[in-house]
Amino acid sequence: MHDNPPRASRILIVDDTPANIDVLDQMLEAEGHQISVAASGEAALDLAPKIAPDLILLDIMMPGIDGFETCRRLTADPATKDIPVLFITAKSDAEDVVKGFSLGAVDYIAKPFREQEVLTRVRFHLQRKHLIEEMKDKNRKLTEVNDLKNKFLGMASHDLKNPITSIRGYARILLDQGGKLPEETRTEFLEAIHEISGHMLELLGDLLNISMIESGHLNLCLKNDSLAALVEERLRVHRFLAEKKNIVLHASLAKLPPFAFDASRIGQAIDNLLSNAIKFSPPDKNIHIALEDADGHAKFSVRDEGPGLSEEDQGKLFGPFQKLANRPTGDEPSHGLGLAITKKMVEAHHGRLSVESAPGAGSTFSFEIPMQSETP
Repeated sequence: MHDNPPRASRILIVDDTPANIDVLDQMLEAEGHQISVAASGEAALDLAPKIAPDLILLDIMMPGIDGFETCRRLTADPATKDIPVLFITAKSDAEDVVKGFSLGAVDYIAKPFREQEVLTRVRFHLQRKHLIEEMKDKNRKLTEVNDLKNKFLGMASHDLKNPITSIRGYARILLDQGGKLPEETRTEFLEAIHEISGHMLELLGDLLNISMIESGHLNLCLKNDSLAALVEERLRVHRFLAEKKNIVLHASLAKLPPFAFDASRIGQAIDNLLSNAIKFSPPDKNIHIALEDADGHAKFSVRDEGPGLSEEDQGKLFGPFQKLANRPTGDEPSHGLGLAITKKMVEAHHGRLSVESAPGAGSTFSFEIPMQSETP
């Protein structure tokens, strides 16, 4: 066995004899377990789904439905089928033991029982259940990683194939007819190649970031720095993109004191929120950017005048590869990765990312991170 299960496991004792219940209760509570009691099979069937015990100790000879029928119903119920059932009973004939195992019990102890035997078997089955749950959790995570890998491959084949085809097409024309094309056309083709390759580089960066985050290898380089200066720097880049759609960026930035954060990672978060606001805003609109001190946290927010988000889309926002109802208003590429990356970058700084939105009322995305000085 590996690690022991959590000491305070919940055990359900099903027995109609008070003396048996008292003995089991005392010995198991001394081990640190939480004990619940049912005096009949009917009571056990009612109680077990409500408390979800880690183990059931079940007598066979009881008034009403007996232990065999109780076990059969417990193992047939999806809510209780994974709870190990251990019979403790005076019915110890071979045929009774076989019947108990055939109904789904994991063990069988004959009365009168020995305290150390009961404790040893209880520990074993609790450990076994704990390990099974660990394996299921690991399998679930492996399935998620495999699904993510498949989405990576799907995105790489779909979202990289078309731009590569376009670049090759422009390059072929320039190679074959470069000298015959007007200067204007050559410049147009080169600008297209530059823009398309930039989108590809952005996508590859996002894929690498998601891969690094999901594998648990997101490391921060924390240094005392000015978040206001970083926001101003990123705004200079995004004003150029906004001007293409005649969108005006309005900034209100508080001069916060320097504090420890990873400028590269938070810069990515700022870029993602700004680029999303520009992508999903119609032309001739305004975007309002704010930086303020919110009770010892640096709060950065971006408020747009776009179409807003439904409750359904808000529930999907921060997962990777999510496609929402709204689409970029200027045919800009959108891969559904930016907000998932932003959320992880902010949470790595012990902060939180949030959204306020309603259909037709625009959206406000904001994140808050604690302003703590770098530890010497």
